[in-house]
Amino acid sequence: MQVEITARNFTPSKNLRSCIATKVEKLINIDPSIYSSKLILHKEGRAEKIELIVSSKNKKYISKCYSSVFEKTLSYAIDKIKNQIYKSKKSSNKNTIRFNNLKFNSLD
Repeated sequence: MQVEITARNFTPSKNLRSCIATKVEKLINIDPSIYSSKLILHKEGRAEKIELIVSSKNKKYISKCYSSVFEKTLSYAIDKIKNQIYKSKKSSNKNTIRFNNLKFNSLD
């Protein structure tokens, strides 16, 4: 998976970059069709903001979170993305179950 990191108003450390890469790559275990992710890191005074955009084969998941520490903010953003993935899987499973229960009448 391609992970693109953009930082605004500061330069991220190597530890932060590696932490981001490992945590974001774990999302593939939930949805194997994920092919890229973009992170935009903002530092505004004491607040630190992360915008996480994950692109999958069928969907795009977006999360924006604020916190005082980037690692904590990243955890919140990834949790939101996980919830979005689980909800999309649930809704797609419901649609296939409904489709499978339909009965078709022949036009003889």
